[in-house]
Amino acid sequence: FTDKEAKALLKHAKQFRPGREAPKLAAAKRWVPWLCAFTGARVGEMLQLRKKDVRQEGKHWVIHVTPEAGPVKTDEARDVVLHRQLIDTGFVKFLEASSHGYIFISPGEGELGVGKAVKTARNKVNEFVRAVVSDPNVDPSHGWRHRFKTIGIDEGVEMRVLDAIQGHAPRNNSEGYGDVTIKARANAIAKFPN
Repeated sequence: FTDKEAKALLKHAKQFRPGREAPKLAAAKRWVPWLCAFTGARVGEMLQLRKKDVRQEGKHWVIHVTPEAGPVKTDEARDVVLHRQLIDTGFVKFLEASSHGYIFISPGEGELGVGKAVKTARNKVNEFVRAVVSDPNVDPSHGWRHRFKTIGIDEGVEMRVLDAIQGHAPRNNSEGYGDVTIKARANAIAKFPN
């Protein structure tokens, strides 16, 4: 997304008022674009977020993206620190008021139920995004991932840290040595502008 598209989309999501859609889908339209913008996560990874996957660690709020919740491309869990603007705009308050279990979907039993629920919700969120970003060359499910990496590079965040936040595999063995800690992730996320 361009700056103009990103701002328009986040404004669209923030101003969204539910209609006849299910409450969890309405919440997805409100929060998933914001979560993707500030985590660089895949839309599906945010749609399958469960209340127990968000925790406070010290002074940081952290999302645990885990294959336990549903499909994760690399099949490896990772932690992403929440950006201050997500907290300031009320995501933590929304989370605390949410019931246990999945926040944005109501899946049927088993992994297939989660996959089907994520796919349905992703299609609805994509439709919602298309109302603002009509360029057919922009993938509404993936645009945030590219933008996150671009902004991170602009802000001087190390590529290894960006990769760890987004769940990209190391390019060589030496990149896999050592940990990208919560502190390193928080420092990186703090560089992202509102």
